[in-house]
Amino acid sequence: MIFPTANPNSQDSLAHSSRQRCLIATFAILLTPNAALSAIDLARNLAVAGDVRGGYYGSQRTDRDDSEDSTDQLLGRVRAGLDWTPTDAVSAHLRLAGRYSTHDNHNYFKIFTTIPDTDGLRAGDATIDQLSVLLRPNPRTEIAIGRLQTCFELAGVSGGSLDRCDSPDTDITWTDGAHANYRGTGGWNWHLILQRNLQAGPTNVRLPPLSFADDDSRISYFGSVESNEAYGPIVQRAFDVNYLPSSLMTEGSASGPVEDYIAFVGRLAAQWPLFNRGTKLLAGVELGYAPNTPTKAAIGTGTTGDTGGLAWQVQLSFLDVFPSHSFALQHGRAQGGWLISPDFRNNEILYELRYEWKIVENHTLTARARRRDEMDMLVVAARARRDEDVFVRYTLSF
Repeated sequence: MIFPTANPNSQDSLAHSSRQRCLIATFAILLTPNAALSAIDLARNLAVAGDVRGGYYGSQRTDRDDSEDSTDQLLGRVRAGLDWTPTDAVSAHLRLAGRYSTHDNHNYFKIFTTIPDTDGLRAGDATIDQLSVLLRPNPRTEIAIGRLQTCFELAGVSGGSLDRCDSPDTDITWTDGAHANYRGTGGWNWHLILQRNLQAGPTNVRLPPLSFADDDSRISYFGSVESNEAYGPIVQRAFDVNYLPSSLMTEGSASGPVEDYIAFVGRLAAQWPLFNRGTKLLAGVELGYAPNTPTKAAIGTGTTGDTGGLAWQVQLSFLDVFPSHSFALQHGRAQGGWLISPDFRNNEILYELRYEWKIVENHTLTARARRRDEMDMLVVAARARRDEDVFVRYTLSF
């Protein structure tokens, strides 16, 4: 558009110039790119979320050759991300996570496609542990796609899972795939997870001789039905099915038989009041069974026969013994053929005592003393291995 010129020395010209500036400003507003307006909406729908967890960790190992080793360190994990919710039906999530220690630390960032250690990232590693889109096609259904955090664990102060929980304690693991959740009637939730596995290795805990070298193992499956709605004293009921096709090297070698690995898990927890001051007893049990397991020779505990496929844990939590102060006793066992728990290593017995103080909202102090013993001694070992560890850690969520 061409504007006529005016005599700058006249009163009319000043009025004309003012109208001209207003007209230009109006057109500028009308022609503002949609991207600028979208940026305003984007900022309104963004939220920062994450947590910082760290403290003192001490451990002592009596190894299979009767040698002893101990470690004392400050260990921590930092996670920070953005949640974008443009509508009630769509949201997106991005988060960075790093694990750091005063012992054997190295600073290294990478978008990992597999975990570099059996329990996740090493001290000093950082990555993107969440990058996903969440769709809500209706009020009862959610579908998450991308890099996810998934967790199914026993109710209680110690928690713990026999089959699936990403990033416990200060660990960093994740699930690449899709997670559909349907909230049914009566408080029952139905879950289906399809997980992508690369030939190079898993993204969460999958112990050897599980392997994803076979092309048929690229997708594994997890299904669960659970209810955390109170039914009398019962506060948790759940049943899981894990199916990892063509992933179990039954003899410990890719040149030998490779079979499907299937694992079933059930969880049950009940709660009762104690005394008259708000204290509650929360008792839980989790039981897992894998019908197809590797041979004893594959994990080194024997020369003939198959390993056992049974795993279980029991837990007693005393909630609010004093206001905001809770305690838990935990005991569990996993036979040699139980290969998918982030908290219970196969062929081990676990004992744990835990204390938790919820100081204020989003601030928690936790202390733990734990002992883990090998169940079956390796045929080449002089004795069974024993690990003892403690931690005192602080968690800040935001």
